[in-house]
Amino acid sequence: MNEVDQKDKQLFNLLITNPSMTQAQLGEKLGVTKLTINNRIKRLKEKKVILGNNLILDLDKLGYDVTVVVNVKIKGGKLTETSEKYATDPHVCSLYTISGEYDMVLVAKFHNRNQLQNWNEKMTQDTEHIERVNTSFCFSNPKEGTNPNKIE
Repeated sequence: MNEVDQKDKQLFNLLITNPSMTQAQLGEKLGVTKLTINNRIKRLKEKKVILGNNLILDLDKLGYDVTVVVNVKIKGGKLTETSEKYATDPHVCSLYTISGEYDMVLVAKFHNRNQLQNWNEKMTQDTEHIERVNTSFCFSNPKEGTNPNKIE
């Protein structure tokens, strides 16, 4: 059973480009009533296609000036344990287990280079879980988020 139809995808694309649109405005754009939009959103939340109402912060304005992408080679048999451990780290924004040379990649944010250095040293000293770490410093973030630019 398909979870979404074409109208749902149109709704997502409107919300991606302007997340503050009211249900009345969304209904007007899609040619349906506010009640129809409300029912669609409720259904999509119940089916867990829409996952809550996320708070999106501008972390730069909160002093998180340093962003890194970290590739991690994990010791054999420790992937689940290690990914669960670092998924709860307060600096980690995104974490993926991956295929290839590394086993896990994460994106983390820090207030300054000293904070990053202390965190990175702790990670490289985690010899119980981690075999190797490759940390890349990010210079800019032309796009940051979890949604694609358009739902097709």
